[in-house]
Amino acid sequence: MKGKLFMYMFVFALLLIVFQYVNSKNIFETYQEKMTKLIAKEQVLKDSINHLNRELKALKSELPVE
Repeated sequence: MKGKLFMYMFVFALLLIVFQYVNSKNIFETYQEKMTKLIAKEQVLKDSINHLNRELKALKSELPVE
């Protein structure tokens, strides 16, 4: 009886550990995907800012000096 109890406890603990591992792996992968998307979006926005700054600089150089 004691042997079966310990076996069931061991199996339950093993299943719990596997569940926690899979769950944390899924959370980590989701986090990585979000970070990749945010980094790409950040790069696009930085490129846009640089492009607008170049346009502004070009327009400023075309203004007549008073």
